[in-house]
This record gives sequence, structure tokens and C-alpha cells, in this order.
Amino acid sequence: MKKCAKFVLLTGLLFTIASHVTAQDTIIRYKKTLVPNYINFQYAGNYGAYILGTGYFMNKKQTVNLVVGYGYTSKHKAATRIHNVFLKGILIPISWELKEAWYLSAQTGITISRQFSGGTNTFTRLPKTYPDGYYAPNAFRFHFNFGGKVRKYLGEERFIKAIDFYIETTTNDLYLTYLFKSKEVALRNIFSMAFGINLIIFDKN
Repeated sequence: MKKCAKFVLLTGLLFTIASHVTAQDTIIRYKKTLVPNYINFQYAGNYGAYILGTGYFMNKKQTVNLVVGYGYTSKHKAATRIHNVFLKGILIPISWELKEAWYLSAQTGITISRQFSGGTNTFTRLPKTYPDGYYAPNAFRFHFNFGGKVRKYLGEERFIKAIDFYIETTTNDLYLTYLFKSKEVALRNIFSMAFGINLIIFDKN
């Protein structure tokens, strides 16, 4: 709960800063191809306890997004430090206007991650010390995400054009395998929650 409270406080601080930064402080005024549309911060989500990413709008309606990022898990949360690089595809099937400058959207997507850890339990190919089929390679994982977000538009004249607050539940292919193979694993055991924010710098491609 303390970690969640800290994330909420950080989110509020970033929102306050974003509300007061104007276009006069802008250094980059025009988006180039490799420049992201937004910066992504996320807490938890199966591919890192602390996640930093760059997001891209793949179409004009912004209903298809791509996030490239890095996730880190410390020894306090796992047996060893874990590093992840990931590629996250996001689909926004529907949105609703709540009131002026506020929007609510459903979102879903798939993430592909590559895990690096200091231990011996992460591998792309089964080590020869294990019998065939004893373990499935687990360095690469596919994550399935479902959730929603609220967007607040701050104005075209500002450096940060809008800010998203989102929550999603996520699982991965390894957990789904446990669900189908083990009677001790229930559906509630394979999902975890994630919280995140997007700081949108360029709202158009």
C-alpha cells in the first residue's frame, strides 16, 4: 500500500507540473519520426515493478499505440534483480467524453518482454541439465493486458498536451500454462494489477 501511495503522490506531482508548463518552455516543437508521442511511467505489471517507456500513436485516431520500454524489479521484490525490455501494443476499442477536456477509454493489448536476471532460472533454451519438456523457456513472455484510462487535455499551447491515468490487469502465457496444468492454480491467481501515467508531448503524428 505504501508503494501505491507513493505512486499516487508522484502522479499528482507530475499532473501539477504538467498543468503549468507552457509552450514557451518547449525545445522540440515539431515531432520527427523517432520522437515519441508520449512518455510512459508504470508501476507493476509482470514485466517490471518500475517501468519507463516511450509511446507512439500508430494512427490518427490514436486507437493503436506502441510502447517501447524498460522494466526493473529490485531484490526487495524478487530473489534477484530482474531487468526487462518490452514491446507493448495497445488497442483502444471505445472512448467516452466525460466532460470538457476529460475522456474515458477502454484499452487492451499484448506485450512481448525479454527478461534478464542474475539467476539461473531464466533461459531462452532449456539447459541440458533438465530433461526435455521439464521446463518451458521463460526468458521471452507474452503478456495480455485489459484495463481503462482517463485522459485530461491540457491545451495545445502547453509542452505537455495531455495526461493519461490508467489501470490494467495483466497476465502472461506462463501463468496461463500453470492455470491449465495445475489444479492448485485458480483464475484469480494469474492476474496482477498495474497503474500508470502517460505524459503526452505530441498529440499528432
